Amino acid sequence: MLKIALVLATLFFSRDSRREIEERIEHSLKSMPRVSSVSGTVTFAKDDFFFLQDGDEALKILHNKTISPKPGDVVSASGRPILEGGRLVLEAADLKKVGSSQLPMARSALSDQLVYAEGGERDINWLRVEVTGRAMGLTENGFSLDIKGLPVSVAISEIPDFIEDCKTTHPEVSVKGVAELFLDQSVLFGRDRYVIGVRICVVSPEDVILKPDIGYFVRKRERRIMTGLIFVVVILGVGLLVLAFFAERHKRMRLGAEAVMGERKRMADDLHDTIEQNLAGAGMLLKLARMPQNNLPDVVDRTLQEAQDVLLRSKHEMRDIVWGLKNDDMMRLHPCEAIAKLSLTETRKGLFKVRSRIKGLPQDMTPSQLRDLSLIIREAIGNATKHGGARKIAIVSNALNNGWWRLCIANDGEAFDRSSVPGPDQGHFGLEGMNERARRIGAKLDFSTKRGWTIVTVEGKA
Repeated sequence: MLKIALVLATLFFSRDSRREIEERIEHSLKSMPRVSSVSGTVTFAKDDFFFLQDGDEALKILHNKTISPKPGDVVSASGRPILEGGRLVLEAADLKKVGSSQLPMARSALSDQLVYAEGGERDINWLRVEVTGRAMGLTENGFSLDIKGLPVSVAISEIPDFIEDCKTTHPEVSVKGVAELFLDQSVLFGRDRYVIGVRICVVSPEDVILKPDIGYFVRKRERRIMTGLIFVVVILGVGLLVLAFFAERHKRMRLGAEAVMGERKRMADDLHDTIEQNLAGAGMLLKLARMPQNNLPDVVDRTLQEAQDVLLRSKHEMRDIVWGLKNDDMMRLHPCEAIAKLSLTETRKGLFKVRSRIKGLPQDMTPSQLRDLSLIIREAIGNATKHGGARKIAIVSNALNNGWWRLCIANDGEAFDRSSVPGPDQGHFGLEGMNERARRIGAKLDFSTKRGWTIVTVEGKA
């Protein structure tokens, strides 16, 4: 009943040229009589076409949606044949549902039947078949299948769950559906009829069956284990990052608190060891000057002078403490960076030029030690400009081979004579303060003159 292609059977053995064959095809299609009646069971249906099978014969029917056939319906159709995909199909003008039936039994199809349309009994085009292969990946309308190296497209509206991850697991499946073979139209009426595309149209997910495939289950298990491991690693990584963040934050807060407490202790020590003691000493001297037994003018003058010297020393010490507080951030830099910054600050005053080449200072110098070293340099610069009239100052430091470090402050002012420099008795405490700070950082302080330059040298143990 479905042997429409026999109308053009005489053309299969034609030896004419391609142009002549195409002309004869066009003429035959135009002169082909209307098919009075074609009937069979619907094996697969879409909006504008369906496949009809009757025994070992099958046909693709195109229609204009006069009815909506479903798989299992028995349908009668009539219309004219047209050419599509290298095959003759029926463009139905009239469709009628005449009953229902079970779907035809799916016949097993081998890979060689999918690549070459032989005609006759072995031609499986539009028949319901069963094929076996590995699912390779999802497509827009279903998934792709590999049947012994042959790529096959599987069209299905609802994809089974085990096909969802087929791109990585490649399960072996058995598929039941309608085979549609696409031919090259230029060779349709020659002797060779090679297939250029294969599609299996599947009705329901139950027609896609997972084969007993140990490899698939192993791959799926490995994939789940790997996914679990990745999840655990990500969670552990995030947890470690969070712990590291809070640990670093706690460390910074602790170090900040320790720095604040250390600074407070240093300030308390400075105030106690210098300002408080000096003020107490000045108070005692003033009290002695007021005692009746000390009312002699020379005794009173000498006592008041000593009190004045103590107060001047307190003023000097307070000035240094305030300077240290103002430059506390600088004291937390690397010693080389801090001294270089101090040199730049002094240069910006515009009264003299300070050149520096700082290196070799110990990195583990504490802020308190660095503050004392900075005050030594600051005092040396002040003395050079105030008392020596210097206009050029150089600060150089380097590391010595014996584990010591040396820092030199040189100026071009008047030669320095330590014996003529006023001391505490005259109310000047600069050199005394420099020596005291050098002792606190475990360094030695030396003064020398070379080639017109006065040099203050500080040497300490790294």
